[in-house]
Amino acid sequence: MVVAVLAALIMVPVLGSSGAGESNRPAAAKEPAVSPKTTASASAPKAAGPPPQQITDAVPGEAEVISEGPTAGRKVALTFDDGTCAACVAKILDVLEQTGAAATFFPNGTYGASWEPHAKRIRALVASGQLTLGNHTFSHGVSTQIGSAAFGTDLQRNEDWIQKSFKLSGRPWFRPPYGDYDSGTVSAAGERGYRKVIMWSGTVADSDVRSEAYILNAIQYWAKPGRIILMHANYPTTAEVLPRILKLLERKKLTPVTIAELLKDA
Repeated sequence: MVVAVLAALIMVPVLGSSGAGESNRPAAAKEPAVSPKTTASASAPKAAGPPPQQITDAVPGEAEVISEGPTAGRKVALTFDDGTCAACVAKILDVLEQTGAAATFFPNGTYGASWEPHAKRIRALVASGQLTLGNHTFSHGVSTQIGSAAFGTDLQRNEDWIQKSFKLSGRPWFRPPYGDYDSGTVSAAGERGYRKVIMWSGTVADSDVRSEAYILNAIQYWAKPGRIILMHANYPTTAEVLPRILKLLERKKLTPVTIAELLKDA
């Protein structure tokens, strides 16, 4: 079994761990809020041809596991999982709309109450090329523990929820809960048209509560060309600090893009 490095284990030495170690770090300097539509090259151009992620029959195929994109173009993908916090989902959407920044969501249908009220907003952002929507399974179970058959059923359940809620398909983008997968789950994902298994090459480790300084230090460390950054729509701090994250990326001359944009030439 190929086991992905979990977010809690890939911490930067200067970040420390939650608790006392974190409080010993100097607080990051406050950044000005991002002005509407001022983030450099943040918004992706509208795609030509068919609408992105339109609902079509699944195309089975061999799935590939991806943790990083090309370094050309100085692009970085901010990805948000789960959605346990309804106010956080709303705030993240507000920031994306206000700034034109691009991102990727991997929602779970079990947290549908956080996502469904924003279906029209999400659909509009996907249509404009500013947002990619992927599948994170419906129940957020550990894929390798429930078995490939049960996993495939849960993956399809979330695809059905995505289609019903947003009039879109999550294919071909899939992120395994907890970053846990094996050959059986990857094969089951490919059979259902999820041929891009998206891992990550940087994390803010916000599956636990983190301070703004912690998150900003993690972005400062991990954000490099081609990186896929793992984040969550689970705690208010991540949503609140997002404008400062975008300013930090701008200073690093990095452009936030969707996972579709990051990997389009890969």
